[in-house]
Amino acid sequence: MVEKKSWSWYNFILIAVIVICVGLIVFQNIHSITGHVTEANTVSNVTITNYYATEMSADLASGIYFGSQETLPATANATQNYAGGSSSTTYFMNVSTNSNLAVDFCVKSNTDLTDSSSGQIIALANETYSNATSSNSGTPSFGNRVSFTTSYVKAGENVARGNSTYYRFWLYLPPATEAGTYNNTIYFAGTGTGGSCT
Repeated sequence: MVEKKSWSWYNFILIAVIVICVGLIVFQNIHSITGHVTEANTVSNVTITNYYATEMSADLASGIYFGSQETLPATANATQNYAGGSSSTTYFMNVSTNSNLAVDFCVKSNTDLTDSSSGQIIALANETYSNATSSNSGTPSFGNRVSFTTSYVKAGENVARGNSTYYRFWLYLPPATEAGTYNNTIYFAGTGTGGSCT
C-alpha cells in the first residue's frame, strides 16, 4: 500500500517563497533592461584654511648667551653665532613642510637686560641681531644688525615651507657696566606672509 503524503503549510510557504524570489529576479532584470534609472546629484565641498607650523632650532630654544666678559667696552658675540659647519650660525627658525603658505618671522624683547640683584640694566638698544635666509659665514652679517625693541618687528620675511631664517646676535657692553648677570626674554613669532606680527 502506498502512503499518500499530504501537503503541509510548510511546503506551501516554501513554494511561495521560491515563486516570490524568481519574480523579484525577473522584475529586476526587466527594470534594468528598460532603463528605468533615476539620477540624483549633490555638492562636494571643502574649505582649506591657512596653516603653518614653525620650529626653533635647539640652540636658539636653549637661549642666547653672550658668555662672561672681563674687558669693557666690548661687543660680545652670542655663543652659537659661528658654531655650525663652515662657521655658520646654529640659531634659526624653521617653517614646517606641512605648512601650506610662506611665513614672516617677528622678534621682540620684553625689556632691557637687567641684573635682578642690583636692578642695573644694559639698555636694549645695545642688544642687536641680524637675519638672513642663508646660514653661511657671511650672512647674517654684523653690518646689517639692528637693535631689539619691545614691539614685534619682522625679521625674516616670506620664508617658504621647508626653509629657515637664520640669526646672529651681538651685545655691546658699555664702559663702566656694573658686574652682574643680566637677563631679558626674546620672543619669536610667525605669521602668514604679509600678516601682522601683533
